Amino acid sequence: MQGPLIEGVDGMWSGWCHEGGAAELVRSLKYGRVTAAVTPIADRMASAAAAAQSVDVVTWVPCSPTRRTDRGFDPAELLARALARRLGLRARPLLRRLDDEPQTARTRAGRLAGPRLVARPRRVRNSVLVVDDVCTTGSTLRVAAAALRAGGAVTVLAAVATTAPAAPRQPVAVPIP
Repeated sequence: MQGPLIEGVDGMWSGWCHEGGAAELVRSLKYGRVTAAVTPIADRMASAAAAAQSVDVVTWVPCSPTRRTDRGFDPAELLARALARRLGLRARPLLRRLDDEPQTARTRAGRLAGPRLVARPRRVRNSVLVVDDVCTTGSTLRVAAAALRAGGAVTVLAAVATTAPAAPRQPVAVPIP
């Protein structure tokens, strides 16, 4: 059964449902700094998003500057670059984050509002695949899609490592078990 759609996202792929071993793998990347987790996650995302080869460029939802500094890397960027390599596409930073509050630190209302994002000037292409690690409410992808469309994207697709069981789903977003 399909849940509600994510406004502005034309299609979405997910590697797994965010539970069990898949959730642990993503948490090991985000909070355990286990960058080796990128390989199996990107492999799974690539098999789920193989039809995304019609896009012009791959980008990612940037994490908060504080989280990036604390971790020493941006998990979504690592996943986007690895996914782009697997799909034979270019990865480019098309979004800039205007706030520094991580989604996990926000209230429910703050999570539903999503992060403040803008497209980088003169960089957005016609068709963009935006990558994030987890889709929980769909708010981050909705905000990213709006920023990319404001920057000139005509088509915005999304690929995430995992999707929360109750998260909004696009027609192609049924997580692989």
